[in-house]
Amino acid sequence: MKTFQTWKGHYVCSSSILDGGNTNAELLDIQTAQPDDMWTLRAQLLGHSPHLSQEVLRETSDRTDVFPDDVLLEILSANPDELGQDTLLSYLENKEDPLPDYMIDILRQVAQGVSYKTILKRDIAEYHAGKSQAAQDIIRSILSDTVVDLTQYRNWLDNLGGMSADKQIIASYLSEGDTSNAMSLLNLLPSLYELQGDELIAYNDYKNIIQLQQGWKQAGKIITELDSSNIAILNNYAVNSTGSAQNIAKNILSYAYNYHFYDCMHTNDSTFFKNSNTSFGNSFNKAFGPKVSVAPNPASTWIAFTYELPNKNSEGIIKITDISGNVIKQFIINGKQGQYVLDTRKIKTGVYFYTLFVSGLSKSGKIIIN
Repeated sequence: MKTFQTWKGHYVCSSSILDGGNTNAELLDIQTAQPDDMWTLRAQLLGHSPHLSQEVLRETSDRTDVFPDDVLLEILSANPDELGQDTLLSYLENKEDPLPDYMIDILRQVAQGVSYKTILKRDIAEYHAGKSQAAQDIIRSILSDTVVDLTQYRNWLDNLGGMSADKQIIASYLSEGDTSNAMSLLNLLPSLYELQGDELIAYNDYKNIIQLQQGWKQAGKIITELDSSNIAILNNYAVNSTGSAQNIAKNILSYAYNYHFYDCMHTNDSTFFKNSNTSFGNSFNKAFGPKVSVAPNPASTWIAFTYELPNKNSEGIIKITDISGNVIKQFIINGKQGQYVLDTRKIKTGVYFYTLFVSGLSKSGKIIIN
């Protein structure tokens, strides 16, 4: 006898939604799949979730030649009801090619009612909090030295990440008179952070005021000897601009021309760091180097980067370059270990090189796209 259940306010036959309405056909699709079918089959299985049967999920988890671990985790997490049955988790742990322990831990939490998205958001928040605290402590230490090592300072700003840190790097280059590196990084910011709308307008104002300062320097002017037209330009930025350009203009006018601005600066809430009992100081002692492997290689439709970073608070970046050194892809990874699956269907056939950067260390290798 067929059973019925409610779905989106309607009564439907359970067999019409289980495994897309045909378990045998779903199993056959999985059993006969080839590695190049991965993206299509992934979309099909996620489309039939969360109504995949335990039988289909087991068959899917066995096709490690078709699905990388990260995609298996995605499909399994989309079916929490079946994960709630201990038999499936036990199978995933003890089968011939089991999922990594950290993925099993994630699936256990999903089975207990915690969504995969919530788990990832919580982990990412923890990673960023630890990374930011450690990097900021080291940056303060560098700046407190009798002689500031600007190379180390820039390296740790790079580890901290974000456009604010990049602007400090630009300022450090300019303080050394290294206009070339400063302007190169300045020109990269819109593409690095995909700036649009108001953010792009604020960036253009920031770039203009940096170029204005460089023009003064080349002309031998100092900020206390500007003419009325330059002061008017600064006042326009101070009143009408936002972000860095506004702050730079206000600082110059306040320091050199006795202008007064009465808005208060925004300060970040440090409650997390004050209340946190977690220590991140020892994590850097464990930085023996990152590990990364790729498969399949050669690749045709996808390639999986399986990585292991120094600690759970690590954040790295993988850059893929062509034989001319041009960066064609880059993406951020974080956590102690994980996997990133890259869609290679739009990448031209050829030889490429990848490099994983984390905590001042790197690991490189070669990939072939067929």
